Amino acid sequence: MNWYVLFVKSGNEHSVKDWLNKSFDKETLYSIVPKRIIPEKKNGELLRVEKNLFPGYIFVKTEMNFSTYYSIKRHSKIIRILNYLNKIDLTYDSTVSPRNCRGNQNYEEAHYFKKIPEEEMSIILKLLNNYDQIDFSQVYTQDFKVYVESGPLKGMEGIIKKIDKHRRRVKVLVSLMGDERIIDLGIEFIEPSV
Repeated sequence: MNWYVLFVKSGNEHSVKDWLNKSFDKETLYSIVPKRIIPEKKNGELLRVEKNLFPGYIFVKTEMNFSTYYSIKRHSKIIRILNYLNKIDLTYDSTVSPRNCRGNQNYEEAHYFKKIPEEEMSIILKLLNNYDQIDFSQVYTQDFKVYVESGPLKGMEGIIKKIDKHRRRVKVLVSLMGDERIIDLGIEFIEPSV
């Protein structure tokens, strides 16, 4: 099974996910809406707020074929399934060409849906906890370097691009379908252990 992305009307991610879970069994289709916990100040109080990691996106893991595709597309809030509609996308994934497509995936199917590359999805999945959330990481800086003591960013310091100590956030670079995105994640600053 591979991962795919559904585009839905913003604000309807969770209702569509619930519909998918009722319409398909987990062995056929598994869906997630990745979320992040970030700090926000309201009325002088620091709160932990949950927001969608990619607003308007639902990630599904399934054996995609035309039957599954049309079953998913029945829902009125699903705008489309990410697909190969242009030449840039077709060159991004060299496995999609008339001579390379055989078996379950044929060339016509690639124009309706495309899978998320394994290396990109594995980074997103590694960041998520059991509740499909990216929680705070405990970080400290020393000699102009960022160190992650614990949390989802542990061992992934290379994707950290900037730290905002005042807002208690870190900007990380993730890639999704060949498109690089900067996202804010919540952090807790700690003192370095000696």
